[in-house]
Amino acid sequence: MMTFFTFFGQQARLILALGVLIGLFLPNFGEIVAPAMQVLVVLLLATAMIRVDLLQVLSHLKNPIKLGGLLFLLMIALPVIIHLACLFIGLSPVLHIALVLVACAPPLASAPSMAALLKLDDALVLNILVVGTLIVPFTVPLITLYLLELPLNLDPFSLLSRLLLTISLAIILAIFLRKTIGETRLIRYHKVMDGVSALIMLIFAIVIMNGIGLHAFDDMDAFFENLSAALFANWGIHFLFLIAFVASRGISTPRNSLISPTQGAVALMAGNRNAALFLATLPPETVASLLLFIALAQFPIYLTPLASAPLYGWLTKHKDSLPSPSTSTKI
Repeated sequence: MMTFFTFFGQQARLILALGVLIGLFLPNFGEIVAPAMQVLVVLLLATAMIRVDLLQVLSHLKNPIKLGGLLFLLMIALPVIIHLACLFIGLSPVLHIALVLVACAPPLASAPSMAALLKLDDALVLNILVVGTLIVPFTVPLITLYLLELPLNLDPFSLLSRLLLTISLAIILAIFLRKTIGETRLIRYHKVMDGVSALIMLIFAIVIMNGIGLHAFDDMDAFFENLSAALFANWGIHFLFLIAFVASRGISTPRNSLISPTQGAVALMAGNRNAALFLATLPPETVASLLLFIALAQFPIYLTPLASAPLYGWLTKHKDSLPSPSTSTKI
Protein backbone atom coordinates (compact mmCIF):
# COMPACT_ATOMS: atom_id res chain seq x y z
CA MET A 1 0.00 0.00 0.00
CA MET A 2 2.84 2.41 0.85
CA THR A 3 4.48 1.62 -2.49
CA PHE A 4 1.20 2.48 -4.21
CA PHE A 5 0.92 5.87 -2.49
CA THR A 6 4.62 6.59 -3.02
CA PHE A 7 4.14 6.00 -6.75
CA PHE A 8 1.11 8.32 -6.73
CA GLY A 9 3.16 11.03 -5.02
CA GLN A 10 6.01 10.72 -7.52
CA GLN A 11 3.64 10.91 -10.50
CA ALA A 12 1.35 13.62 -9.05
CA ARG A 13 1.35 15.90 -12.11
CA LEU A 14 0.61 13.05 -14.52
CA ILE A 15 -2.13 11.74 -12.23
CA LEU A 16 -3.79 15.17 -11.97
CA ALA A 17 -3.78 15.44 -15.76
CA LEU A 18 -5.36 11.97 -15.89
CA GLY A 19 -8.07 13.14 -13.49
CA VAL A 20 -8.89 16.08 -15.72
CA LEU A 21 -9.15 13.80 -18.77
CA ILE A 22 -11.35 11.29 -16.94
CA GLY A 23 -13.64 14.08 -15.81
CA LEU A 24 -13.80 15.59 -19.31
CA PHE A 25 -14.42 12.44 -21.32
CA LEU A 26 -16.20 10.28 -18.74
CA PRO A 27 -18.45 12.80 -16.98
CA ASN A 28 -20.80 10.06 -15.75
CA PHE A 29 -17.94 8.69 -13.65
CA GLY A 30 -17.70 12.05 -11.90
CA GLU A 31 -21.37 11.86 -10.95
CA ILE A 32 -20.61 8.84 -8.76
CA VAL A 33 -18.26 10.81 -6.50
CA ALA A 34 -19.82 14.29 -6.90
CA PRO A 35 -21.92 13.96 -3.69
CA ALA A 36 -18.64 13.72 -1.77
CA MET A 37 -17.53 17.23 -2.78
CA GLN A 38 -17.71 18.66 0.75
CA VAL A 39 -15.76 15.70 2.12
CA LEU A 40 -13.13 16.10 -0.62
CA VAL A 41 -12.63 19.80 0.17
CA VAL A 42 -12.19 19.00 3.88
CA LEU A 43 -9.73 16.21 3.06
CA LEU A 44 -7.75 18.46 0.69
CA LEU A 45 -7.39 21.08 3.42
CA ALA A 46 -6.60 18.50 6.09
CA THR A 47 -3.86 16.72 4.09
CA ALA A 48 -2.18 20.08 3.47
CA MET A 49 -2.42 21.22 7.10
CA ILE A 50 -1.38 17.89 8.61
CA ARG A 51 2.23 18.76 7.81
CA VAL A 52 1.95 22.14 9.53
CA ASP A 53 2.33 22.67 13.27
CA LEU A 54 -0.32 25.39 13.54
CA LEU A 55 0.61 26.48 17.05
CA GLN A 56 4.27 26.75 16.10
CA VAL A 57 3.46 28.80 13.02
CA LEU A 58 1.22 31.16 14.99
CA SER A 59 3.88 31.54 17.69
CA HIS A 60 6.39 32.68 15.03
CA LEU A 61 4.31 35.57 13.78
CA LYS A 62 6.75 38.29 14.77
CA ASN A 63 5.41 41.17 12.71
CA PRO A 64 1.61 41.31 13.00
CA ILE A 65 1.44 44.74 11.34
CA LYS A 66 3.13 43.48 8.17
CA LEU A 67 1.04 40.31 8.25
CA GLY A 68 -2.17 42.30 8.71
CA GLY A 69 -1.23 44.65 5.90
CA LEU A 70 -0.64 41.82 3.44
CA LEU A 71 -3.85 40.03 4.46
CA PHE A 72 -5.78 43.28 4.01
CA LEU A 73 -4.22 43.80 0.57
CA LEU A 74 -4.76 40.25 -0.68
CA MET A 75 -8.11 39.32 0.88
CA ILE A 76 -9.98 42.61 1.34
CA ALA A 77 -8.62 45.40 -0.86
CA LEU A 78 -8.03 43.22 -3.94
CA PRO A 79 -11.60 41.80 -4.02
CA VAL A 80 -13.01 45.33 -3.82
CA ILE A 81 -10.74 46.52 -6.65
CA ILE A 82 -11.74 43.55 -8.80
CA HIS A 83 -15.41 44.20 -8.02
CA LEU A 84 -15.10 47.79 -9.22
CA ALA A 85 -13.22 46.67 -12.34
CA CYS A 86 -15.94 44.11 -13.15
CA LEU A 87 -18.61 46.81 -12.81
CA PHE A 88 -16.61 49.14 -15.03
CA ILE A 89 -16.20 46.66 -17.90
CA GLY A 90 -19.71 45.19 -17.48
CA LEU A 91 -18.61 41.61 -16.86
CA SER A 92 -21.34 38.95 -16.67
CA PRO A 93 -22.73 38.36 -13.15
CA VAL A 94 -21.38 34.79 -12.97
CA LEU A 95 -17.81 35.74 -13.86
CA HIS A 96 -18.09 38.84 -11.66
CA ILE A 97 -18.93 36.64 -8.67
CA ALA A 98 -16.25 34.10 -9.62
CA LEU A 99 -13.43 36.67 -9.81
CA VAL A 100 -14.40 38.33 -6.53
CA LEU A 101 -14.67 34.99 -4.71
CA VAL A 102 -11.24 33.91 -5.97
CA ALA A 103 -9.75 37.18 -4.70
CA CYS A 104 -11.41 36.62 -1.30
CA ALA A 105 -9.97 33.11 -0.91
CA PRO A 106 -6.79 32.29 1.04
CA PRO A 107 -3.70 31.08 -0.86
CA LEU A 108 -3.58 27.56 -2.21
CA ALA A 109 -2.70 24.86 0.30
CA SER A 110 0.22 23.96 -1.97
CA ALA A 111 1.45 27.58 -2.17
CA PRO A 112 4.30 27.17 0.39
CA SER A 113 5.70 24.20 -1.54
CA MET A 114 5.29 26.15 -4.79
CA ALA A 115 7.15 29.11 -3.27
CA ALA A 116 9.98 26.89 -2.03
CA LEU A 117 10.28 25.32 -5.49
CA LEU A 118 10.56 28.81 -7.03
CA LYS A 119 13.07 29.91 -4.31
CA LEU A 120 10.69 32.52 -2.92
CA ASP A 121 9.85 33.36 0.70
CA ASP A 122 7.98 30.18 1.63
CA ALA A 123 7.89 31.13 5.33
CA LEU A 124 5.84 34.22 4.47
CA VAL A 125 3.51 32.17 2.28
CA LEU A 126 2.96 29.63 5.06
CA ASN A 127 2.09 32.37 7.55
CA ILE A 128 -0.37 34.03 5.17
CA LEU A 129 -1.88 30.64 4.29
CA VAL A 130 -2.51 29.67 7.91
CA VAL A 131 -3.86 33.00 9.13
CA GLY A 132 -5.76 33.66 5.89
CA THR A 133 -7.49 30.29 6.16
CA LEU A 134 -8.45 31.01 9.78
CA ILE A 135 -9.99 34.41 9.01
CA VAL A 136 -11.70 33.61 5.69
CA PRO A 137 -15.03 32.57 7.33
CA PHE A 138 -15.32 36.13 8.61
CA THR A 139 -13.86 38.14 5.71
CA VAL A 140 -15.81 36.48 2.87
CA PRO A 141 -19.35 37.17 4.21
CA LEU A 142 -18.27 40.68 5.18
CA ILE A 143 -16.96 41.51 1.71
CA THR A 144 -19.27 39.57 -0.61
CA LEU A 145 -22.62 39.99 1.16
CA TYR A 146 -22.37 43.11 3.33
CA LEU A 147 -19.90 45.31 1.46
CA LEU A 148 -20.45 44.30 -2.18
CA GLU A 149 -23.91 42.68 -1.86
CA LEU A 150 -23.21 39.94 -4.39
CA PRO A 151 -26.14 37.59 -5.22
CA LEU A 152 -24.85 34.35 -3.69
CA ASN A 153 -28.31 33.01 -2.73
CA LEU A 154 -27.12 32.74 0.86
CA ASP A 155 -27.41 34.93 3.94
CA PRO A 156 -24.21 36.12 5.66
CA PHE A 157 -24.63 33.96 8.77
CA SER A 158 -25.17 30.80 6.72
CA LEU A 159 -22.07 31.51 4.64
CA LEU A 160 -20.03 32.23 7.78
CA SER A 161 -21.22 29.04 9.50
CA ARG A 162 -20.57 26.87 6.43
CA LEU A 163 -17.05 28.24 5.95
CA LEU A 164 -16.35 27.94 9.67
CA LEU A 165 -17.58 24.34 9.74
CA THR A 166 -15.55 23.30 6.69
CA ILE A 167 -12.31 24.86 7.94
CA SER A 168 -12.83 23.69 11.53
CA LEU A 169 -13.37 20.09 10.40
CA ALA A 170 -10.21 20.22 8.29
CA ILE A 171 -8.13 21.65 11.16
CA ILE A 172 -9.50 19.15 13.72
CA LEU A 173 -8.86 16.25 11.35
CA ALA A 174 -5.33 17.51 10.59
CA ILE A 175 -4.47 17.91 14.29
CA PHE A 176 -5.92 14.47 15.11
CA LEU A 177 -3.98 12.75 12.33
CA ARG A 178 -0.80 14.65 13.16
CA LYS A 179 -1.00 13.56 16.79
CA THR A 180 -1.94 9.98 15.86
CA ILE A 181 0.70 9.46 13.18
CA GLY A 182 3.43 11.46 14.90
CA GLU A 183 5.71 14.14 13.47
CA THR A 184 8.64 11.74 13.04
CA ARG A 185 6.66 9.32 10.88
CA LEU A 186 5.13 12.19 8.90
CA ILE A 187 8.65 13.31 7.97
CA ARG A 188 9.83 9.76 7.29
CA TYR A 189 6.86 8.89 5.08
CA HIS A 190 6.39 12.27 3.41
CA LYS A 191 6.33 10.61 -0.02
CA VAL A 192 3.43 8.44 1.11
CA MET A 193 1.61 11.60 2.25
CA ASP A 194 2.30 13.11 -1.18
CA GLY A 195 0.60 10.07 -2.68
CA VAL A 196 -2.45 10.38 -0.42
CA SER A 197 -2.77 14.05 -1.37
CA ALA A 198 -2.38 13.19 -5.06
CA LEU A 199 -5.12 10.56 -4.83
CA ILE A 200 -7.53 13.01 -3.21
CA MET A 201 -6.67 15.64 -5.82
CA LEU A 202 -7.25 13.06 -8.57
CA ILE A 203 -10.79 12.45 -7.32
CA PHE A 204 -11.30 16.20 -6.91
CA ALA A 205 -10.15 16.85 -10.49
CA ILE A 206 -12.66 14.26 -11.74
CA VAL A 207 -15.48 15.83 -9.73
CA ILE A 208 -14.94 19.42 -10.84
CA MET A 209 -14.95 18.29 -14.46
CA ASN A 210 -18.23 16.46 -13.85
CA GLY A 211 -21.02 17.79 -16.04
CA ILE A 212 -18.63 19.83 -18.17
CA GLY A 213 -17.10 17.15 -20.34
CA LEU A 214 -17.43 17.74 -24.03
CA HIS A 215 -20.49 19.94 -23.42
CA ALA A 216 -18.14 22.80 -22.52
CA PHE A 217 -17.51 23.22 -26.23
CA ASP A 218 -21.20 23.53 -27.10
CA ASP A 219 -21.03 27.24 -26.25
CA MET A 220 -17.59 28.34 -27.35
CA ASP A 221 -18.22 31.97 -26.37
CA ALA A 222 -18.95 30.95 -22.76
CA PHE A 223 -15.97 28.59 -22.79
CA PHE A 224 -13.49 31.26 -23.88
CA GLU A 225 -15.01 33.87 -21.56
CA ASN A 226 -14.55 31.53 -18.59
CA LEU A 227 -11.07 30.54 -19.75
CA SER A 228 -10.02 34.18 -20.10
CA ALA A 229 -11.40 35.03 -16.67
CA ALA A 230 -9.68 31.99 -15.12
CA LEU A 231 -6.34 32.91 -16.68
CA PHE A 232 -6.69 36.52 -15.50
CA ALA A 233 -7.63 35.43 -11.96
CA ASN A 234 -4.34 33.54 -11.73
CA TRP A 235 -1.69 34.63 -14.19
CA GLY A 236 -3.14 38.08 -14.87
CA ILE A 237 -3.21 39.18 -11.24
CA HIS A 238 0.08 37.38 -10.61
CA PHE A 239 1.84 39.33 -13.37
CA LEU A 240 0.20 42.65 -12.45
CA PHE A 241 1.72 42.32 -8.97
CA LEU A 242 5.10 41.45 -10.47
CA ILE A 243 4.94 44.48 -12.77
CA ALA A 244 4.04 46.71 -9.81
CA PHE A 245 6.98 45.38 -7.78
CA VAL A 246 9.42 45.80 -10.66
CA ALA A 247 8.15 49.34 -11.25
CA SER A 248 8.56 50.20 -7.57
CA ARG A 249 11.98 48.58 -7.23
CA GLY A 250 13.66 50.04 -4.16
CA ILE A 251 15.71 49.35 -1.09
CA SER A 252 13.77 46.16 -0.28
CA THR A 253 14.99 44.57 -3.50
CA PRO A 254 18.39 42.81 -3.51
CA ARG A 255 21.14 44.46 -5.53
CA ASN A 256 21.04 43.63 -9.25
CA SER A 257 17.68 41.83 -9.02
CA LEU A 258 14.30 43.07 -10.20
CA ILE A 259 12.26 41.74 -7.26
CA SER A 260 12.94 40.19 -3.87
CA PRO A 261 11.90 36.65 -2.86
CA THR A 262 9.32 38.24 -0.54
CA GLN A 263 7.79 40.31 -3.34
CA GLY A 264 7.71 37.25 -5.55
CA ALA A 265 5.92 35.33 -2.81
CA VAL A 266 3.24 38.04 -2.51
CA ALA A 267 2.68 38.00 -6.29
CA LEU A 268 2.45 34.20 -6.25
CA MET A 269 -0.17 34.28 -3.48
CA ALA A 270 -2.15 37.03 -5.22
CA GLY A 271 -2.77 34.79 -8.21
CA ASN A 272 -3.01 31.32 -6.65
CA ARG A 273 -6.05 31.04 -4.39
CA ASN A 274 -7.99 28.17 -2.88
CA ALA A 275 -11.31 28.85 -4.63
CA ALA A 276 -12.26 25.17 -4.22
CA LEU A 277 -13.12 26.05 -0.63
CA PHE A 278 -16.35 27.64 -1.88
CA LEU A 279 -17.50 24.43 -3.59
CA ALA A 280 -18.26 23.03 -0.14
CA THR A 281 -19.97 26.14 1.22
CA LEU A 282 -22.06 27.80 -1.51
CA PRO A 283 -25.57 26.66 -2.53
CA PRO A 284 -25.69 23.96 -5.26
CA GLU A 285 -27.21 26.32 -7.83
CA THR A 286 -24.41 28.85 -7.29
CA VAL A 287 -21.74 26.14 -7.47
CA ALA A 288 -23.25 24.83 -10.72
CA SER A 289 -22.98 28.27 -12.33
CA LEU A 290 -19.32 28.59 -11.25
CA LEU A 291 -18.23 25.06 -12.10
CA LEU A 292 -16.87 25.77 -15.59
CA PHE A 293 -14.81 28.69 -14.30
CA ILE A 294 -13.41 26.72 -11.35
CA ALA A 295 -12.61 23.75 -13.57
CA LEU A 296 -10.72 25.92 -16.08
CA ALA A 297 -8.97 27.72 -13.22
CA GLN A 298 -7.18 24.49 -12.35
CA PHE A 299 -5.06 24.61 -15.50
CA PRO A 300 -3.03 27.75 -14.67
CA ILE A 301 -2.68 26.43 -11.11
CA TYR A 302 -1.15 23.16 -12.34
CA LEU A 303 1.07 24.95 -14.86
CA THR A 304 2.30 27.78 -12.60
CA PRO A 305 5.35 25.97 -11.07
CA LEU A 306 6.58 24.92 -14.51
CA ALA A 307 5.79 28.18 -16.30
CA SER A 308 7.00 30.49 -13.53
CA ALA A 309 10.37 28.88 -12.79
CA PRO A 310 12.31 30.60 -15.63
CA LEU A 311 10.55 33.91 -14.94
CA TYR A 312 11.38 33.96 -11.23
CA GLY A 313 14.89 32.72 -11.94
CA TRP A 314 15.40 35.82 -14.07
CA LEU A 315 13.56 38.31 -11.82
CA THR A 316 15.37 37.31 -8.62
CA LYS A 317 18.80 36.70 -10.16
CA HIS A 318 21.65 38.75 -8.69
CA LYS A 319 25.33 38.43 -7.85
CA ASP A 320 24.96 37.46 -4.22
CA SER A 321 23.34 34.09 -3.56
CA LEU A 322 19.69 34.24 -2.64
CA PRO A 323 18.71 33.37 0.92
CA SER A 324 17.30 29.88 1.33
CA PRO A 325 13.50 29.92 1.55
CA SER A 326 13.71 28.03 4.83
CA THR A 327 15.69 30.89 6.34
CA SER A 328 13.59 33.70 4.89
CA THR A 329 12.39 36.30 7.31
CA LYS A 330 9.21 35.27 9.08
CA ILE A 331 6.51 37.74 9.99
